[in-house]
Amino acid sequence: MTAPSNWRDVKARARAADPAWDSAARTARRAEMRGRMLASVSGAQLAEIRGQLGLTQASISQIENGTATGLEVLRTHITGLSGHPFHP
Repeated sequence: MTAPSNWRDVKARARAADPAWDSAARTARRAEMRGRMLASVSGAQLAEIRGQLGLTQASISQIENGTATGLEVLRTHITGLSGHPFHP
């Protein structure tokens, strides 16, 4: 079983695999896509979704930073993203 990755590790692997990752064109494209995504989802909508999932802002931060280790937190997050978590 592989250890969970945090976002910094994922980005580091992407940069190692693709030297053009940090090119001006790619950085600009990512910024444009990020802006479009943020414009389409308001903060109130995100807070509502988080509340419906029973997640706190702290648990979301742990997931994003790769420090969430509780299976229930991860299962809730996966389910919230319309995924199907593994149930042993």
